[in-house]
Amino acid sequence: MKKLSVILLFFSAILLLGCGDKTVTNHYSIGCLAYTGLMQYSDWDGFEECISSQVTYNEQLSFTSESKEENDAKAVAYFNEQAEKLETDTLCTFIAPGDQIIYGVGYSVSDSSFYILKGIVFSSTGTFEFDEQFAIMH
Repeated sequence: MKKLSVILLFFSAILLLGCGDKTVTNHYSIGCLAYTGLMQYSDWDGFEECISSQVTYNEQLSFTSESKEENDAKAVAYFNEQAEKLETDTLCTFIAPGDQIIYGVGYSVSDSSFYILKGIVFSSTGTFEFDEQFAIMH
């Protein structure tokens, strides 16, 4: 009887441990992830005030699902929702020639670089999609 109880207890433990919640949580940043140029003549404060009134800006996001890939997809979907709200023509007026600001969603790789899942580059001539993966903060 003792053996049977031990065996049942063993299999019960395996069953309970095997059915545990297997979720992954990843943290992302959404906002200005990088910029290029001197930013000497751009109106950085005006840009930040304007964009933060339109979308989620310079905030942390967390997503939980069964894999990092699913969380990445959720972060990109959230970014797409935010990007649809942007008044890009207005935001570009704050950027001086030669400067660019990257609004995107990604995660920190080091103290000075981001892996950007998706981003939009704002410049004095308009916007375009950020087509690289890594951005280094100056």
